[in-house]
Amino acid sequence: MIPTAEDFFELHIQRGVNNTHSEYLKIAIKFAKSHCEKQAKVISEKAKTMNDPNSYCGNTGSEYPPDVVVDKDSILNAYSLDLIE
Repeated sequence: MIPTAEDFFELHIQRGVNNTHSEYLKIAIKFAKSHCEKQAKVISEKAKTMNDPNSYCGNTGSEYPPDVVVDKDSILNAYSLDLIE
């Protein structure tokens, strides 16, 4: 489970220290990278392949199997933006 942005900042901000703009920026970048890493993992697990409906191969009478493509919707819907809060 990825922490919320608020929880992430709470974990990384040094209390009682005058945090600089560059330190906040580094924390924001870490938060974004953590979501990108999680997103890549989820997509790699949820992406689905399918036979290419426009493939000549695999049609009736063809001796070759159909071309296989990645289902675009399985990638686009794999990681909800609602997970980033």
